[in-house]
Amino acid sequence: MVFLLVSQLCIAVTLVTNVPNVEVRLGSVLLAVTDRNGVAQFEVSLPATLTLVKPGYLTKSIFLSDPEKTYFVQLQASANLLIESVPDGASVWINKVLVGRTPLEMELEPGNYEITLHKEGFCRTKRSVSLQAHEKKKLRIELSNTPTVQIVSKPAAKLWIQNQFVGETPKSLKLPAGDYQIKLQAPDHFSLVQDIRVSDDETQQFEFTLTPSARLLVQSSVSHAIVQIDDRVQPQNTVFTDLPLGERTILVKAVGYEERSITVELKQGQNYLYVPLEPKLFRLDVVAPEEALIFVDGKSAGRGPTSVKLPQSIHLIEARLGEKRWMGLVDLSRDERIEVRFDVATVLLLGDRNVVYTVEGITYRPPSLIYLPEGFHTVKVEARERTVEFSAGKLYTFSPEDLGYLCIFSDSVVECYVNSEFAGLSPVLFYPVKPSVVKVSTVGWEREVIVEPGKTINVTVGGD
Repeated sequence: MVFLLVSQLCIAVTLVTNVPNVEVRLGSVLLAVTDRNGVAQFEVSLPATLTLVKPGYLTKSIFLSDPEKTYFVQLQASANLLIESVPDGASVWINKVLVGRTPLEMELEPGNYEITLHKEGFCRTKRSVSLQAHEKKKLRIELSNTPTVQIVSKPAAKLWIQNQFVGETPKSLKLPAGDYQIKLQAPDHFSLVQDIRVSDDETQQFEFTLTPSARLLVQSSVSHAIVQIDDRVQPQNTVFTDLPLGERTILVKAVGYEERSITVELKQGQNYLYVPLEPKLFRLDVVAPEEALIFVDGKSAGRGPTSVKLPQSIHLIEARLGEKRWMGLVDLSRDERIEVRFDVATVLLLGDRNVVYTVEGITYRPPSLIYLPEGFHTVKVEARERTVEFSAGKLYTFSPEDLGYLCIFSDSVVECYVNSEFAGLSPVLFYPVKPSVVKVSTVGWEREVIVEPGKTINVTVGGD
């Protein structure tokens, strides 16, 4: 009975393939080989899953269940790929699917593949292969333990990595996996500082685009003018760098001049701007007796009460009435009026900034102008002191004997130099120098003057 049942279950099957000489297997058992027409007839117990094998073609499985059916099977030509690595034992991914370790030989259908190899302590390496039908290809890959990093930028730029200059982009270099800070610099572009992370991939590329920038040179008719753009302040005739393109508001100002605000359209690269400034005029009212002679900055300004317009804020005022003399300083940015007083003594304390005067318990540093009522007062300078009877309407000057003094006046605020050293913006008052012949100069003008001990010399810029 058992024999008859098994005999009934073995069914004759016809199978047709598109190529001849195909082995038909049930597990490890060879059932048949297709003839030159691709036909094979054999008996097999149904249902069954058969495997069709032919060198140069992809192995294919087919499920048989219908005894009356002729099975037609299309085999696809394959390609052979052998993958080796140095060192071997690298994991292999084909199209992101893990398939084994090197060395590895596989039959694949024709097409394009992305092969990825990775081994601990080495870079992850990628290769692309294209396989044709019946092609046999060998892929041998030497694994690197340090990634190759390509850094490119638009435009080409100087490159720093971890604050070390390494060259110009495009730049290819070996970098161990890790985090790095790079800096890129190119003319007329903003510098770029960027953190990058280098992975364990064999090759990787980082691309950067730098933002265009503008430079601006502002020149003014006034040498001591300063230029402000946003919160950046620089002297005129110096270049502002790394400015955004487009409209910018430029503020130009100088002591003694009206400030100007100008809007300019900045273009990439160098831009130029010339800004003339107009003197800032102040009104000064001098309150004085009718017959008093008034002098402003060493020049006669009138008699009695006087009103004048002046181009800068700090001025030296002198008044004379017969034998009486008075001297005062006015800052027109704070006061528009000064009163001449012949009922007090005017005391001028001179010397360099290291000298210290004490008068009536109050400390002064030169140059200082103070007023004292008539009577005896003690003037102490360092270790010396003098008690003097002061008279109203008199001018008293105290000075170390080894120094002389310059008062430099001009019609506008200018930079003043004494023996080529910057002395200040005009007016420069009671500038101490050692007695000698000194050179007083401003932009485009100079003059030599003789300075004597304890004497004050008035110098007018542009004068003889």
